[in-house]
Order: sequence, then structure tokens, then C-alpha cells
Amino acid sequence: MAAPALQANAEENDTEAVTSQEITNFDIDATQAISEIDSVGVEEEITEDAETGSNSVMLRAAAYKNKTYSYKRGGFAAWCKDFISYKYNGTRVAENSKWQEAGYIFPNIIKKKGISNYANGSGYKDYRGTKTYKIGSPTPWGDISVAQFDRSDYYRVKSNGSGYLK
Repeated sequence: MAAPALQANAEENDTEAVTSQEITNFDIDATQAISEIDSVGVEEEITEDAETGSNSVMLRAAAYKNKTYSYKRGGFAAWCKDFISYKYNGTRVAENSKWQEAGYIFPNIIKKKGISNYANGSGYKDYRGTKTYKIGSPTPWGDISVAQFDRSDYYRVKSNGSGYLK
């Protein structure tokens, strides 16, 4: 009776070895995908139309200009882009809107978690854009993921029209 038990254990060990090799190979791909997401970031500032004011110096100083700041994290296989549209006049900054765009190629998955305003100061606003990256497969019953992690990017837009990644 000892011989069949040894044979059964040998089969289980072979199955575990194959499974572990597959996971190791998939982990390498996941590591490469994570590396791409963390290493690529492109800042853009899109200047929009300036609101026109009167010839009066006081009215021109109070007139707001519009700008959209965006930041892209990711690469070809998975990316998410945060947009913050704001208006500024040299002393104040006011939010117009904020949104996220994302795209991915299977087996990567991106879930947009939104952009929130977490701090306001004299002449600036701070934002946090959060997204979840998954490496796995979407199914009708929910996502199956081998690796999953959240990324948050922090931004500041200022009353002089500048915006940057913190």
C-alpha cells in the first residue's frame, strides 16, 4: 500500500511544479506590466481660451483664464489619464471640472476611482487621482486578478496657471 501513496504524491508534486512554473512565468509578465505603469508619466498643460474683459485694468485683473491640466500614467498595454479643468486669475483658482480616461489591452484591467480635491490654500488647489490596476481577466461574475494594486497621483494647480505633479 505504500507504493500507490508514493505514486499519488509524485503526481501531486509534478502538478505543483507545473503550476509553480506557470505562476512564475505569469509573475514576470505582471512585473513587466507594473514596471511600465510606474515608469511612464507624461504631464501636459492644455491652455484654453481666455475669457475677455473690458479695457479697464481692474476688470482685466479680475478676468479668469481657463486651463486644463492632465497627467498620464501607464503605457501601451494599460494607461489612465487624469484631467483637471480650472480657471485662474493670478490670485484665485477655481475648479471647472475633473475626469479620468482609461484604456487597457487584455489581460490588463484599469478601474478608475476618481479625482478628489483634498486641500485648498491661498492661490492653489490640491487633487488626488486614484486608479486600480489589475492583471487578470474580466468575467461576467467579476474580475479575476493575479495581481492588483492602487496608484494615487497628487497634483497641484495654482492661481498663476501652473499645474504640476506633487
